[in-house]
Order: sequence, then C-alpha cells, then structure tokens
Amino acid sequence: MKREGKVIILITVLIVCLASYIGLTYYQEFNNKETSDFGGEESKKESVEIQLDLNIEDYYITNTGDPANLYFIDEHNVLWGCGRNNCGQLGIGTQDYDFHSDMVKIAEHVVHVDYSQKDFMIYLTEDDKLYGVGNAGCGALQQYYELDRDKHVNDEQYYISTPYLLMENVIYARCGQSDVVCITRDNSAWMWGAIGYSYFEPEPVKVLENVALVTGGWYNHAALLEDGTVWTWGYNYTGNCGVADMSIVSKPTMVAEDVLMVWTGSMEKNVDCYDISEFKGEYPRAMENTIIKKADGSYWICGANVGTEEKTIPYYYEDTNYSIICTHVFQPYELRKDND
Repeated sequence: MKREGKVIILITVLIVCLASYIGLTYYQEFNNKETSDFGGEESKKESVEIQLDLNIEDYYITNTGDPANLYFIDEHNVLWGCGRNNCGQLGIGTQDYDFHSDMVKIAEHVVHVDYSQKDFMIYLTEDDKLYGVGNAGCGALQQYYELDRDKHVNDEQYYISTPYLLMENVIYARCGQSDVVCITRDNSAWMWGAIGYSYFEPEPVKVLENVALVTGGWYNHAALLEDGTVWTWGYNYTGNCGVADMSIVSKPTMVAEDVLMVWTGSMEKNVDCYDISEFKGEYPRAMENTIIKKADGSYWICGANVGTEEKTIPYYYEDTNYSIICTHVFQPYELRKDND
C-alpha cells in the first residue's frame, strides 16, 4: 500500500506540473497575441529596406540652357556655350553685351554641366573638379564672405569671366537659384551660396552624409540618401519642400522615406534643344514642386497646383501677394508618359 501511495503521489505531481506548463505556455501566447494585435502594430508592419546604389554618371547633364544661354558637352568631353555674356557666363575671359549665336569653346575633359537662370554655370571635369563662371554677385561662386543685396541685384557688375575652381573631389553638382549643392567622393552633400536674403553660406558646408543623388531647380533642392529617405531645403512658399512652415527651409529636412527617385525643378535631365534658336524665346519654367517615386512604383507630389489649400504667397517672393492652390502634403501623382 505504501508503494502504491507513492506512485499515486508521483502521478499527481506530474499532472500538476504538466497543467502548469500548459497554462504558462497559453498565457505567454495570449500575451504575445495581445501585444501584436493591440499594442504592437509596428511589429506587424513589413518595413521596406532600401539600399540605393545609383550610378551617378547616369545622371550627368550634357545639354542644358534656355533662350539666354545654351551649354553642350560633345562626344570628346569638350564643353561649348552660346548666348548672352553679360556676366561672363560663356567663360571666355571677357564680359560683353553681344548675343553669341555660335558655340564657343569653354573647357575640355568635362563630364557634367548645370546652369542657373541667374546667369552662372557650373561644370565638372573628369578629375573630379567643379568649376563655376558667370554671376558672382548672388554668392554662388564663393567670391564674397557676406551676402550684399546690392551685389545680388546688380549682378552684371560682379562677375567671373574665367572658370573658377569651386571644389575638388566632386562627383556630382547642381545649381539652385543662387546656390550650389554637390556630392563628394565620400558620398557627402555640400552646399554654398544664397537662399533668398535670409540664408547664406560663403563657402562649402557639409549638410548630409550617405547621399545617392541631389537635385537642382529654381525653388528648392532635394537629396536622396542611400537608405531611401528624401531631404529637402530652399524656398517653400507653396509647400514645395514638403514642409508645413511656408518659409525658407535653410537646412535639409527629411520629408519622405522608401523612395527610389526624386525630382525638383524639372523631371528632364537634358533640354531637347541643340540650337539656341529652337527655344523660340520661351523660358522653361522650373516646377514649384518636389516629386518622388516610391519603392512600390507609385509617384507622389507636393507644392504648387496640388491639393485644395488656397494660400497667399509671402512678400519675400514677389512685391505683390497672390493666392495659389498648393499643399506641403505629398499627393498621389499620375506620371505622364512623356516624363517617364
């Protein structure tokens, strides 16, 4: 009997232990389910991990301009230009008020060129050197240590007519309205020049790291980082930076993620003109927007003529205020076939 009693006791202990184990397991699974369903939505989301590896040479510009100036890099990497030379922007060592209809040779070993309607031009050579020429009064050519409104307005009195070395170890660069942004060999982004009359960097200052691409344009810049995030800065009067505050965004601000490509100013890399007369006096208008392409293939846009908000343009943009429909919130965008 004593032996049978011990067996019964042992069986009872095993049953109790097994029940405790099952109960604990159920409790843990229930708690995990509760956390996942009600308190941990982030744990259920599948995040899109992006590691961009763009070939920057695919984004070199070889043909750019407007009815004032046209710049072209030929198959031998020679940079040519034509048009106005009122700020010495043809880089021939002189300033004049003639209209140069024929192309003049500016530089050799050039791989990329960009141009601002503020009468200055930048170009990149095969040895990673970035040069600039033209209007120096706006601050984009690193000639002054403080922004002078008089120099900014009277640009024809403050110019560089011979290409000036702006920076070395550069692999890409774009013009803004009165500033320049570039990417160096270590994939960091640098900027200098003026944004309006409220922000000015006389010399290059590093603003971002791990940069895959930067954009240009009349209103704002954007930088696409290797992790798929987009950062913007510049004029934001229509919300075109994707930032709620309609003022100048002086430092890069993250506005989107899971992005494969970004555009500001224009979605076209090169202009479709090889003779300056083909412009017929019509200046291409830079878009007042930022457009992004997400990892899922969808396109989104913010800025002017988007959304339903009606806003009044601040005084710093034009002397007379006017209303415009715009939004800083990215909206779905149906890309036209001619832009794809």
